[in-house]
Order: sequence, then C-alpha cells, then structure tokens
Amino acid sequence: MADFSPTPTPESPQGVTLVITELVRPARVAEYEAWARELHRRLGQHPGFLGLHVLRGESGGTPEYVTLLRFASPETLAAWRESEAYRSALSRLPEFTAGEVDYRESVGLEAWFDRPARTTAAPPFWKNVVLGFVGVYPLILLFTWLSRPLTEGWPWWAAILPSAFLATVFLNWPVLPLLSRLLRGWLYPRR
Repeated sequence: MADFSPTPTPESPQGVTLVITELVRPARVAEYEAWARELHRRLGQHPGFLGLHVLRGESGGTPEYVTLLRFASPETLAAWRESEAYRSALSRLPEFTAGEVDYRESVGLEAWFDRPARTTAAPPFWKNVVLGFVGVYPLILLFTWLSRPLTEGWPWWAAILPSAFLATVFLNWPVLPLLSRLLRGWLYPRR
C-alpha cells in the first residue's frame, strides 16, 4: 500500500481529507491491496491530489483499512469523485468489502483526531491533547532553533511566526499520521 507525503501549497494550507474506512473480507485481502495500489497510482496523477496515508488494523477479526486522501480543495476532491478512474475502481469495491464503506470529509487536523471507524469509540479528549502536544512541542523547539539566525532582532510576536507556520505544516504531514499509527493501541485500546 502506498503512503505519499503531500506538498502543501500556500494557496491551500489546509486542504480537505477524505477518510475512508473499509472492512475487507479476510480471503480477499491480497486482491484488495492490489486493487488499492492501482487506485492509488491513478490517484497520484489527479490534479489537486496532495497525498495519502493508509492505516491497517482489525475490527472484530476482520481486516480494517482506514485511508486518508488529501486534496488541495473540496473542488479537487469532487473532481476526483466524478472521474472515470474513480468510478471504474469503485464498481469493484463490493467484491472485497465485508460491510458498508464509511466516507467522511475533514478539514485541517480534525481527520487525525476522529475515530477511524464507526464501530470504534473515539479516544477521550485528553488523549487527543497529549497526542497533539507530543507532536507539536518538538516541532516548535526544532523550528525555533533553526529560524533563530533569521529572526534575531525581530519583535517576539514576529519571531515565532516561522516556527508556528512550519510546525503547523509538519504536524499535518507527517507527524500526526505517524504518531497516530505508533500510538493507535493507546488511542483505541481493545476492550
């Protein structure tokens, strides 16, 4: 499965994320992954596509795939959904899935803090706060240190702008996706 890092643009700092949650029939996992790789390859050629991230897990013994697709704007996402490549691929999806597919659109950071599936309880607010802090604090330290030669002598409120901007960009991609993957067991403990 692919994992592309996006290139945020000044015109679309947040973009839009399509979060797709699929339960895949255990006997069809290899075929599903081949189908998804081809779909992701086609998606990489679509204007306005910024990147994707795939989280793999299990829900009640059934393989679960949560795919986050980043687009520059709601319009570029809508164009992808109307494309022949998407419609053609989507017609095969029922061959692989073991239930209804969940689609959800998110803007900015919210996609990383929502639950991955309707059947999984959302993590408590305090865990989202801890995850955000663990992601943002090292970024702010790093970018403040790196930008110090550039911002020396600037007013304090202006000196933190480069750090805040860079931390926001890197928090979206790749820090929160990586932390969400590494800490998934803590965020969504099995009951």
